[in-house]
Amino acid sequence: MMRRLGWFITGAAAGAGAMRVAKRRVRTVARRLSPRRVQDQVLSGVRSRVDAVGDAVREGRAAKSNRERALRARLDGRVERIDERLAPEDTVLLDGEPVDRDRLIVVRSDADQRVR
Repeated sequence: MMRRLGWFITGAAAGAGAMRVAKRRVRTVARRLSPRRVQDQVLSGVRSRVDAVGDAVREGRAAKSNRERALRARLDGRVERIDERLAPEDTVLLDGEPVDRDRLIVVRSDADQRVR
């Protein structure tokens, strides 16, 4: 009889503990899936996507503007090839990193052109 009572008490304690853990998990999931929380998550995701699109548009406009300036400088004759000023063994550095000299463009400003 004592043995059965021992097993009964052990089972009851295990069941109570399991119920406590299950109840805590249900509350956590219910809080996570509450309408307000879901709305906040959706709005946060939408805002981050809108910000990313805005950043991409700004970056595209800046690249377009830089490319347009480079093309206008080339048309105006303000572009100078770096190869004309460097010896073949010279290394071109940009921000401390070696750069392929074919990818580097030096643009003189209008003020530089007036001085010459």
